[in-house]
Amino acid sequence: MFILFKFKSKQKIFEIGNVKIGGQLGELPTVLIGNIFYGGMPEVTNHKKGEFDRKSVLRWVKTAEELSGKTGTPHFIDIMAMYPEAMKQYIMFISEHSDSVFLVDGANSETRIAALKTVRELGLQEKVIFNAISPQSSENEVEAIRESKVNAAILLAFNEMDFSPEGRVSILRGFGKDVGLLKTAKEAHIKKILVDTVVFDVPSIAYAAKAIKIVKNELGYPAGCSPANATYDWKRSQDKLLKRGFAAYNASAHAITQFNGADFLIYGPIKQAKNLIPACAMNDAIIAYYAVRRLEIEPRVSNHPLYKIF
Repeated sequence: MFILFKFKSKQKIFEIGNVKIGGQLGELPTVLIGNIFYGGMPEVTNHKKGEFDRKSVLRWVKTAEELSGKTGTPHFIDIMAMYPEAMKQYIMFISEHSDSVFLVDGANSETRIAALKTVRELGLQEKVIFNAISPQSSENEVEAIRESKVNAAILLAFNEMDFSPEGRVSILRGFGKDVGLLKTAKEAHIKKILVDTVVFDVPSIAYAAKAIKIVKNELGYPAGCSPANATYDWKRSQDKLLKRGFAAYNASAHAITQFNGADFLIYGPIKQAKNLIPACAMNDAIIAYYAVRRLEIEPRVSNHPLYKIF
């Protein structure tokens, strides 16, 4: 049976760059986010200095942007860096060659703080999302976010004491003497909050999907996750026969979260855009078709995949 639903809480819709994110199922297409400059990316030749094959990287970026335009699926770039100097180089490159919203996602606090300083120096605050505020975020990092004037951030709903969907939501509100991530975000002057419900392994995608529904149903914030965190790890453990099916089961994992209300999905290496953008665009069109006819929910944008690909 095909079952879709309306969330009980009023849904918060944020505009970042020129992209709206959030809402009821069918209102806005799922934002896809591709990782770039990650550890192990073949095009990166020096992770410390931020040296890479610019022509090849730009080709992946433009492919994703072209597919985004053709399908109506919004696309962001998640800039990953291991060192401060590299992060600066990456931000300068992406901001020069792309108008896309991008996330700054450093491997350590020092690198993330360097990203925030670079963003402020270049005046890019309105097209940047900080990735991420977590229970481990230091006061120095929170202060750096505040000073940078970046007003959008992902909250990483990771509760090491309770891995259940409800536990992931409790880390947002806080419990006992522990300060919740929503309060931390407020202290950092974050106005546009996105919640990552955290995927650990393939089976945990079920819990992440359920947590998305709880976040949106109870709090109304845009929510999503990264199924690729699990599917890539599973791929590395499989034999050659199963590895050949990666594109199929990776798309399937993302579809599960879309049909549970995901507003954004971090889909892993940007080179997977060629598979994930068309797959997720089709899912969004199916969801919107049902939402219009059965839930009385209309798409909020004229370039929704429902109109672009059918």
